[in-house]
Amino acid sequence: MKNVQISFDENLLDAVDRFAASAKISRSAIIREALSDWLREREIKEFEEQWIRSIKRNPDDSEDAETWIQTQQWSD
Repeated sequence: MKNVQISFDENLLDAVDRFAASAKISRSAIIREALSDWLREREIKEFEEQWIRSIKRNPDDSEDAETWIQTQQWSD
């Protein structure tokens, strides 16, 4: 793992620290999880936007639709 330096609003950092103390996990663990979740949400949003653009370009392409339907089956 690499160390990085980032800046936070004091209120946000206080909230993170309070949660970290009550959950007995590190500030870094909270921030890693939050960033990982944010990146995953962005990937999903980009996928959905690409899907919408594809449907608008080719609304009757049933073969392409089947590929998208299979792709949307997400695993956790």
